[in-house]
Amino acid sequence: MIIPAYTIDPSPRYRKLSVYVYPDGAVCVTAPSDYDPAEVRDFVLENAAWIEHTQRIFFAKKNSPAKLSVTIDDRVIPYTVVYRGSRKKLSIYLNLNGQMEVRAPWDATVESVTEMVERNKDWIRQHLMGDKMPECPTASADGYNDSLTYNGTTIDFSVQFKSSVSRVTIKVKPDRSVAVVAPVTVNRTEIHNYILGKADWIHAQVTTTKRQVAVRRKFCDGETYPYLGGTLTVRITRNKADVSVVLNGSNIVINIPPDVIPAMEQGFIRKCVESLVKSQTLRVSVPKVIQFAAAFGVRAPQVDVRLNKGKWGYCSTRGMITFASELCLLPPRLFDYVVAHEVCHRLVMDHSPRFWSTLCTVMPDCQKRRAELKRDSPLYRIFLD
Repeated sequence: MIIPAYTIDPSPRYRKLSVYVYPDGAVCVTAPSDYDPAEVRDFVLENAAWIEHTQRIFFAKKNSPAKLSVTIDDRVIPYTVVYRGSRKKLSIYLNLNGQMEVRAPWDATVESVTEMVERNKDWIRQHLMGDKMPECPTASADGYNDSLTYNGTTIDFSVQFKSSVSRVTIKVKPDRSVAVVAPVTVNRTEIHNYILGKADWIHAQVTTTKRQVAVRRKFCDGETYPYLGGTLTVRITRNKADVSVVLNGSNIVINIPPDVIPAMEQGFIRKCVESLVKSQTLRVSVPKVIQFAAAFGVRAPQVDVRLNKGKWGYCSTRGMITFASELCLLPPRLFDYVVAHEVCHRLVMDHSPRFWSTLCTVMPDCQKRRAELKRDSPLYRIFLD
């Protein structure tokens, strides 16, 4: 860690060392009159990370938003550069009305911003004019699509580079699509060889008959989703300027304001569905948690709901239970199983034989429900990406 430049303000009024960062970035250490320079230096070194973070915030505030533009297919697209002290890399964001914004570190130059935007012209064109909702690009998020043939099966996969990862990882999603994430320092040959080494495992995951295959959702008018044994249907309205999403019987009624561009509608509808599904999961899970807590003879824990693409539920060591947003989409018997399973962890935190015997006292067929959930989970996972 580099020691930042600083000044020392000694005074008999001070009994201990303190550090201050001023809006212009200057660092001052207040110290007793008999201070030890080596002690002050060590103190500044200990607080160097905090000093740098505070300086970044002040410097970002000094950089007013910049107005720039990029030309794509003879169309001039303006965008705003917003500087943020906590940001470490450049990212592009598109608002629902089509306005583009680049969020940048406080020390980013105009040249680095324009270069990143030029490099992502294809993504901007597709996002503004196409019907696909790709991931937001960053300075190191360029990727590619490829495929391999194994045991007579052609397996397509996508590769994304990220500066935040240190090794290649492979994920087979519930819809059987294969996503590879790799460090920016790894080349295509290394990635391909790594995938070949995992081809047997990938093939087994893609062709397995032990689990159902998820349906990739379009998030459009008329689309239906399962809901506690029934269904929910998306209904789109455009009769007012405000955003709204309400549950009306078995319909999710979403109003799309007129300033939302067509290419952004899919993402807009998805966020509205996410919000409603999350609120419904919280609404219907709390009474069940209370019911099973009473059955187990424990105090009803606090409940949270998050967009979790892995586990359906999680019980922390502090006793809080967190459910996946899509929990309310499960049929009632599987919904009850997940809730009972997590509440049972209030008595036994692990999955030892004692846990399963305890769960069986309130749900004798829990193992059968567990197998059903493992097999059918992909059918109820509508937020795949």
